[in-house]
Amino acid sequence: MRVDVLGPLRVLAADGAPVEVRGRRLRWLLIRLAMEPGAVVAPERLIADLWPDDPPVDGAAALQSLVSRLRRVLGAAVISSHATGYRLEAPTDVEAFVRTRDAALWRGAAFEEAPFAVDEAVRLALLRDDLAGLEALASAHPLREDVQARLMLALNAAGRRSDALAVFARVRSALADELGVDPGEALAAAHLTVLRERVARGNLPAPVGSFVGRDADLAALAELLRDNRLVTLTGFGGVGKTRLALTYAASLPQTWFVELDSTAEPLAALDAALGPNPLAAPVFSRLGSSLVVLDNCEHVVDAAAALCVRLLAEAPDVRVLATSREPLGIPGEVVLPVTPLDLDHAVRLFSARVGSAFDPDVLRRICAALEGIPLALELAAARARSLSAAQLESRVGSRLRLLDRGARTGPARHRTLRAVIDWSWELLDDAERGLLARLAVFAGGATAAAVHFVCGAGSRRGTPEPGTPASQRTQEVRQDQDLWDTEDLLAALAEKSLIVRTGERYRLLETVREYALEQARTDPARHAAYYVDLAERNEPLLRGPDQLTALKVFDVERANLDAAQAWAVRHDLAVARRLMAARTWHWLVMTKRFEEIRRWAALTPDDPLSEVLASLGTPAALAAAERLWEEDLPTALCALMLTSGQVWGQTALAERLEVLASRLELSPDVWMRAFASLVRGLVAGEFSEGAAPRAEAAYRVALDGFRAVGDRWAVVFGLSCLVMVLINRGAFAEGFEAVSEARQVAAELGEPESVLVPMSVLMQAARIKIRIGDLAGAREDLELVPASPFGLDRARLTQAYGEMAYFSGDFEQAVTLYRQSLDDTEDLPANQFRATVHAGLGLALTRLGQLGEAGEHHGRALDTVNRSADGPARALVLEWYADWLFAQGDPRGARKALGEAERLRGGPSSDPAVVQLRDRVRAEVGVDR
Repeated sequence: MRVDVLGPLRVLAADGAPVEVRGRRLRWLLIRLAMEPGAVVAPERLIADLWPDDPPVDGAAALQSLVSRLRRVLGAAVISSHATGYRLEAPTDVEAFVRTRDAALWRGAAFEEAPFAVDEAVRLALLRDDLAGLEALASAHPLREDVQARLMLALNAAGRRSDALAVFARVRSALADELGVDPGEALAAAHLTVLRERVARGNLPAPVGSFVGRDADLAALAELLRDNRLVTLTGFGGVGKTRLALTYAASLPQTWFVELDSTAEPLAALDAALGPNPLAAPVFSRLGSSLVVLDNCEHVVDAAAALCVRLLAEAPDVRVLATSREPLGIPGEVVLPVTPLDLDHAVRLFSARVGSAFDPDVLRRICAALEGIPLALELAAARARSLSAAQLESRVGSRLRLLDRGARTGPARHRTLRAVIDWSWELLDDAERGLLARLAVFAGGATAAAVHFVCGAGSRRGTPEPGTPASQRTQEVRQDQDLWDTEDLLAALAEKSLIVRTGERYRLLETVREYALEQARTDPARHAAYYVDLAERNEPLLRGPDQLTALKVFDVERANLDAAQAWAVRHDLAVARRLMAARTWHWLVMTKRFEEIRRWAALTPDDPLSEVLASLGTPAALAAAERLWEEDLPTALCALMLTSGQVWGQTALAERLEVLASRLELSPDVWMRAFASLVRGLVAGEFSEGAAPRAEAAYRVALDGFRAVGDRWAVVFGLSCLVMVLINRGAFAEGFEAVSEARQVAAELGEPESVLVPMSVLMQAARIKIRIGDLAGAREDLELVPASPFGLDRARLTQAYGEMAYFSGDFEQAVTLYRQSLDDTEDLPANQFRATVHAGLGLALTRLGQLGEAGEHHGRALDTVNRSADGPARALVLEWYADWLFAQGDPRGARKALGEAERLRGGPSSDPAVVQLRDRVRAEVGVDR
């Protein structure tokens, strides 16, 4: 799908067919999102723009409704939701124009002249290079000085100097007559530019190839050089510092480009760049008010710094733009780090260089692996001429070997990717090289404390590298080296653009990491020791008030934990088992990463926890579960609960859970005692008859304990269990309160659907809303349920839509959806779920008058659910069966079924449909006295 807004709104489907978007507000919403392609737009900004004069009482709800309507028109995937707002997931002509400046993309007035888009329409129009467009824009905005100034400069550049001066005269007169003011700074500066003689631009080389993805850097650079006289662009070799400097310099009237190398004397290089000097004028007097670009300062950094000090002092009208892999470190210097391209711009650069069609997914994976480093992308594009896309992708993991040939005429340091790093490596001292080589053991970065523990000993400046002869050693290795030493070395490597610091973390670009690994200096055993300790310290925190902090630790350190575990399963099984125990709660309970559980469990032999996790819910877990039974670790408890009745059988499992609860109730730990109540609730609610009230009471006790210790997950889990009991007995108002709390608490954990609960919180909320008549609210919740790889989850979603159809009176649609849900779970061990679907299908068929087929499905529901010890589930199926019996003309049979349902649940249902049926049955057959 494509959205075009540089003219009347136009939406094209993937096949090119137009898509009609009706309604002004709906069109405005799409236009507003298209104004910022690729950006997440905050709800408050959308509300302010869409309802500028009369904002709705509940703006968030009105906006969400508008988004839902737009998704129905365009497709749910076109508008994505994020924690901070909404984003348009479709290409736009705005994005294409900003990238290409192609005036042909304009079809008329941009953004349909929506009031909130006036300034953006003018800004984009100013970017057009076509003179006709500028003249039209100037005519439409006769008093906008920025527009008129741009027109003057364009006319002058086109050789129409007199026309440019006429524009100034006209605008100056209009400003005086209509506003009583003189021209402002922008217009006056344009006038002066037109009046003065053209000056030499200096010695800039002509650009070669397109320039992609640096608009923000160019704007930042312009702002810095407006207020400062020395700006240094720093960054990893090949990241695009020189190209950025040259592109900016090309926009100025006079610039001198000075390329330095290891043999250059910077002052002499500057003098040579200025050209012939027959009168032997002093170098600095020849510069005027120009910009001097000093490129590649890192190899002569001291001499380059000295030159800049003199330039700033002796040439007051000169500004200096330096490029270097490390700052010059002199007063007055402002440093602007140049980072790799983001993925979208990396793809554009690579595509421009390759010049042939690549599979988009393969292309993005290649560019992601090359980390957006322009030089790497250029070198890879050159290899693409001799390698297929598949070959290129298969080799991109070995970047240094793949990207081993470049332009024959380029600087030696940029001809291969290895040469780029060799150049930087040679600039390091021994201590810096030693730490850089050892840092390769980290995956995904690390804190300074982690670096100090794993790499710190012996990395202090002056400490000899391993293998240095004793006669050459100047001091011994200090095992108690100060953390400051490590931090100083990290800072030095960061300044030399070899590591990236983000907040409190340091990481190597994968290209540098590959180079560092070749030095064979890493200590994976010490790395594993640090991270197993880190995991074990944070694992208990996942069940308390510091839960969010611990969650962040596990997520941020995921790559390091994986690396440590990968080493441990090959070299130290004791550490592997410790990591398995320390990480399982995060995988299983907090994030539902079942694939990771199975992957690592299969690699961890002779570990009962791993064996249970590898065979969850199947009889294969029996032997390991028996070994694990005596463990009181929360992870073990959860794993045991998830083994289900297929391992021991439902009766045996219920007995074991009762024993477990009795054991846990004796624990001094509040969380353990709360977990005991949760287990008792599960036994009463899912393995007993007539015990639903006890289950409800146990869940409430468990929730009190979990709230007291601050375990958000456990609160959500307990509330989810409680909601199921409440829905089963028809207490929808109480259930809605409970599920609302569960949603609020789950949101604190991040993505509500990522935590392990008996049933999706969103699904539970939707099912309650269906029963209280809020079908629109239910649909909104169901639309938020993320796609699941599990068949049962998909079938539950289909069942929920079936319930929505049933309660809206569309019984035929309900039948269709219930049948689909049954087909999707035909081969799954989901007896209780399938029983409720059969029963729901029976209800819908009864409403359609198809009583015979309805009876068949009620019979299947009863046969299926009666194999379970779950009293409340059997009660629900019986109540729906009673509905069919009554429709069959058997009120006495219906009364008997309702009575049995009350016994199985432990009390009557307050579901309005069941209450109504009970009253009709009693009216038909009388009440026993």
